[in-house]
Amino acid sequence: MQAYSNRSLFEIARENFKTLQKHCKDLLTEGYWEKPEEVLKQSVYDVLDIYVQAVLIQYAVFSKHFMREDIEFILSTVEKNHFELDPERCIDDTVVAQVERMLASPPILLQLCDLRDQEKGTRSAETFFETMINIVLAMAYLNSSKDQYVIKFIQEYYNKIHVFISNRLNHDYVLDEKYVFRKICSEMFRTGVHIESMKTSHQETIVNGLYANVSEKDKEQSIEENNQQDIKEYEQESKQQIETIEENEEFTGNAEEKKTEESIQQAIDEQKEAKKKERLEELLEELRDLVGLESVKEEVNSLINLIKVRKMRERFQMPVMDMSYHMVFTGNPGTGKTTVARIIAEIYKELGLLSKGNLIETDRAGLVAGYVGQTAIKVTEVVEKALGGVLFIDEAYSLTNNTCGNDFGNEAIDTLVKLMEDHRDDLVVIVAGYKKEMETFLKANTGLISRFNKFIEFKDYSVEELLAILNGMAKKSSMELEEDAQHYIKKQLSKMTKAARNRFGNARGIRNVFEKILTSQANRLVTYEKPTLELLTQIVYEDVVEAI
Repeated sequence: MQAYSNRSLFEIARENFKTLQKHCKDLLTEGYWEKPEEVLKQSVYDVLDIYVQAVLIQYAVFSKHFMREDIEFILSTVEKNHFELDPERCIDDTVVAQVERMLASPPILLQLCDLRDQEKGTRSAETFFETMINIVLAMAYLNSSKDQYVIKFIQEYYNKIHVFISNRLNHDYVLDEKYVFRKICSEMFRTGVHIESMKTSHQETIVNGLYANVSEKDKEQSIEENNQQDIKEYEQESKQQIETIEENEEFTGNAEEKKTEESIQQAIDEQKEAKKKERLEELLEELRDLVGLESVKEEVNSLINLIKVRKMRERFQMPVMDMSYHMVFTGNPGTGKTTVARIIAEIYKELGLLSKGNLIETDRAGLVAGYVGQTAIKVTEVVEKALGGVLFIDEAYSLTNNTCGNDFGNEAIDTLVKLMEDHRDDLVVIVAGYKKEMETFLKANTGLISRFNKFIEFKDYSVEELLAILNGMAKKSSMELEEDAQHYIKKQLSKMTKAARNRFGNARGIRNVFEKILTSQANRLVTYEKPTLELLTQIVYEDVVEAI
């Protein structure tokens, strides 16, 4: 009993092709196709048409699929007959050579899908790959038989394209009989069409294919022997194809094709660079929008400019001095140290200094263990999580406070210094704490002084700045403080002694005040039978009196 008729396989291929068209629509509407279109002078849909048709032609040649149904399958799957295929004739050698040269170039659609994945956290590149495999498998199962070369072709296709896809497709993929079986029995083989009605007997027919007369005991051995024979035949065919490609390199049109290929890659690189610049400007704007911290912003901007010039010198192969990007943040709690550290982590990523731009925050408790030998393990685990980004150690001076009679804090510092050196190309460490305590901390280990040479001081917020932070919190919650309420808060903040201000905690303290204000407002509003929108958005004097 056959699992799929030729008609259903044609429909499956067409549905999968529509999925690829949806990916192309995303690339088009989100601006990813703008640069390549300038170079290629083709729509993204035409490029998809040509690419899918080329892969299927290559598979037809690879697996000796030259029947009428194979050509009809190709033509029914795509929109246009770009290679002028004719079901009544075999595929022309000129077309084969053209396809080989074209598929030797980087797959631009997969590259753009990957770029989109990196920027938006999607998985379109992986889906593109899996959908292409669905179409190839549909062609392999024409006439109720599985082509013996299909797995080898899929493996070769995977080997060619996986290097252009970040993080998703990796060498953990096992492209074997089980992979094919799971794929054709999954609903995603039909791209959204349920196949729950497929019977077990159908599945067995598909999986057994060429092994219908082989017992279960000998099936695995038969597959392995068959695969070894396929590999020998494929190696010989590959050698002949390479010789053909080398001869075709002499074609007059080859230079123009190579130029186009380089132009496409340049367009993609320019698009990536433009996206990085756009994101960098967004981060700098976020930094500029922070309340106060003028000296911090100035220091960070100077550091960014220094890095940019260093990159310029590297491009011109000019000598550059070694730089340490690790930093010391000093200041009282609540002065924005963690927020700035997060922004710096992302800025470093866009400048090419870090691969991920993530921020891992920790303290003494996250680094120091209570038993001998465990601290080094703990520090290593935290550092590994931070690789590609910034490790932010708050109250780092506590690592040298040997209040428990052990030396585990110093063990943490020693381990950290070694790991900073081991991963100096993809890890930045920022240590934070009170100014005097941090000076003592850095003197505790000679390795620390040499690695931390950038100091940024975070000063306490003024009364006006704290009030601006409070107004910003209210605005984000679609609320507004009445003038009387603002005057009261300003008066109370101004009356605080220095010791009281230190206990207050700067931005953390004002956040606590805002939460208390919301509670007071809620207690007031519930007394109204039907509070209006205006009442819900107003914070009045009565709401703030009990909050500070």
